[in-house]
Parts: sequence; structure tokens; C-alpha cells
Amino acid sequence: MKGYLNPLLENRKNLMADTEELLFSETDGACAYCGIKDYRILTIHHIIQQEPKDESYDNKIVLCHNCHHLYHQGKGPSQNDLFTIKKRLICKTLTQQGVNALKEAYRNGLVVASPYLVNHLVESQFLKFTEYLSSYENDRQIIDAVYELTDKGKKFTEKWSLK
Repeated sequence: MKGYLNPLLENRKNLMADTEELLFSETDGACAYCGIKDYRILTIHHIIQQEPKDESYDNKIVLCHNCHHLYHQGKGPSQNDLFTIKKRLICKTLTQQGVNALKEAYRNGLVVASPYLVNHLVESQFLKFTEYLSSYENDRQIIDAVYELTDKGKKFTEKWSLK
């Protein structure tokens, strides 16, 4: 049984490390609220506080210790402030093409796109590859493909009003 659990725990650690890397990347290594850049004083805050904690990327935001402390005292950024900032950061991280692809897939159930424009949405499990439409140079370079919106992608799009 122990050998069975280790790969699961390892995958969870890798996922959390990837999420943390993405969070720091989206703020360029700064507090999302005040903008201070010092890795020694940055922490990850859960936007919606609940038990069990929602550990998804879109429920976390980077704050400095000061802004984090002020938030919990009710003297700093409000939950609405953090939600607004996170939406802006999500749009930046997903890219305009990614946001447009999610909108199109939400409206129509699928989207036709070049893989290099939406691969990050597939990796995030917001879109699912369906079929190739065209390719170039002996099928080595895919030009267009069809992607379907996943349930996770639908919930994400609705939550962040990207539709």
C-alpha cells in the first residue's frame, strides 16, 4: 500500500509546485495588491476561505505578509478587491487568445484553433482535443484542430465571467 500512495503524493506535490510557480509568474514575483517585490515576504492567500481548502490555481493569489495580515484584520484589501485583481491576472496568464478561445468554446461547445494558441488551456484541462483539421509538412505541424470545452473549463469560464 505504501508504494501505491507515494506516486499519488508525488503528483500532488508536483501539482502544488506548478501552481505556486504559476502564481508567482502571473504577478511577476510581486504582491498582487501593493506590488512589492521581495520573495522573502510573499505568501499565497486563498481568496475564498473554506474547509476543506480549495487548492485550485484560481482560488489563490500572491500577497505580501503585510497585505495578507491586513486582509485578515479587515483593514486591507477586500475579498472583492482580490477577486477583481485575480480576474485581471487570469486574463493576463491565459492570454487574450486563450480567453477568446474559452469564450468561443463556451458559446458553441467547441472551438477551432491552432494548438500553440490553446495548449495551455488543454494542459489546464479547460479544453479537450477532439480532432485535427489541417496539418503541414507531412502531418508534423498541426495548423488547426477542434477543441471541446470540458466541465472544468465551463465552471471556470462561468466563475470568472469570461463568457
